[in-house]
Amino acid sequence: MKNNPILKVILLVASLVLGGLIIAYYWGVESELAMSKVPMHVMVYALVYILAQIARRYLMYGKHWWDWFYYIALTAMLIPIFFSTPERTEMFNYLTDFGTFFFVIPVILDGVELMKKDEIE
Repeated sequence: MKNNPILKVILLVASLVLGGLIIAYYWGVESELAMSKVPMHVMVYALVYILAQIARRYLMYGKHWWDWFYYIALTAMLIPIFFSTPERTEMFNYLTDFGTFFFVIPVILDGVELMKKDEIE
């Protein structure tokens, strides 16, 4: 199972798509209400992303310094839910726009590492 490159690629693509869907939602959000009342489907995307991240962590060889970047994105998702106000909408909009980008950084770096390992082997 650990040596199955197709499963690793499927997890990477699924994580990239899920991260992209979450980023697309937050980049399209402009109002404080849309940031604080996140739709259930976006939360499901985040849950499935977390499960894929955990599976990737066990299937990829070793742990890497970038494996924890998605926590920044999760934090950027959650902070506006609890702390946003109409007066600070613009600040939280920037936080979610740039913070959710951290969903794709570990996926891209894992993909680069997977390609490098394939070249070596």
